[in-house]
Amino acid sequence: MNPKKVNWLFLTTLLVEAAVMVLMYLCSDISLGIIGSLLLSQLIVLVPTVLFLLGTRTDPVRLIAHNRPKFTTALLVVVFTFLCMPAIIAVNAFSMLFVDNEVAGLQSYMLSVPWWQILLMVGIVGPISEEFVFRGVIYHGYKTSHRFVGSMLLSALLFGLTHLNFNQMSYAVLVGVVSVLLLEGSGSIFYSMLFHICINTTNVVQMLVQKAQGSIMSREESMAYIEQTMQMPYKQALAVSVSVYAVIAAGAAALAGCLFYLIVKKENRVQHMQQLLHGTAGEEKTKLVSVPLVISVVLCLAYMTADVFWG
Repeated sequence: MNPKKVNWLFLTTLLVEAAVMVLMYLCSDISLGIIGSLLLSQLIVLVPTVLFLLGTRTDPVRLIAHNRPKFTTALLVVVFTFLCMPAIIAVNAFSMLFVDNEVAGLQSYMLSVPWWQILLMVGIVGPISEEFVFRGVIYHGYKTSHRFVGSMLLSALLFGLTHLNFNQMSYAVLVGVVSVLLLEGSGSIFYSMLFHICINTTNVVQMLVQKAQGSIMSREESMAYIEQTMQMPYKQALAVSVSVYAVIAAGAAALAGCLFYLIVKKENRVQHMQQLLHGTAGEEKTKLVSVPLVISVVLCLAYMTADVFWG
């Protein structure tokens, strides 16, 4: 596995997704429902990756770091996750100054099915599948270039782009970066999976609580409520919220950084992280960018831009 193969894998995944979207458009009378749609979206990402591993005879067990998880480290990761949440919320709110909140638009559909199905698909299956593909296969494929920072940022960017909208992309990139740091800092993909599971599960639980309280609102109702409560236009109120969350996020991020160092030290990965950041003398670095990657990024950005103006 190398960067060129990873770039071909991502382009292939995009083409498969495009083909499925065209097929679903042509067969508009067939409805998969929200659970079927969520499952299909995961299969679109997972199946090409599995076939790619089989075709290149790549052993995922040897490719992906998977040390046996420890209870105390897992507990630290859970606390670390909640310290990262304000930053994710701030980035999401900032993106909403320019584009719509895509997840909020799907709330009514997601809450129309039994709670355990949404919790299973969004909170557990989705994170495990996505971590395996993006932090497991894609990141480790890029890592063979001996460019740690570039591999981390590029794998996070692809994770953001695969959501195909600017709103989710904004905080998905942040989640992708932190997940790679957790993977390398702990030496196991299980902790990045736990980090991702905690984020998604928290969002699902929050939606379920809002449903129980009868406080689920449409986008228009939410905007009107915010304007009435804060006595100012929606965009201005959102900008104020972003500023407040940014301050909270800065303090929480400082604590998260301390906790991350504790995790790294506990797992005896301090020297490993230093080597990743500074590199090892004599390592031959290879390119991360190739034609398939450029095509993939252009296709994603073109689709996302078109969706903003004509969606």
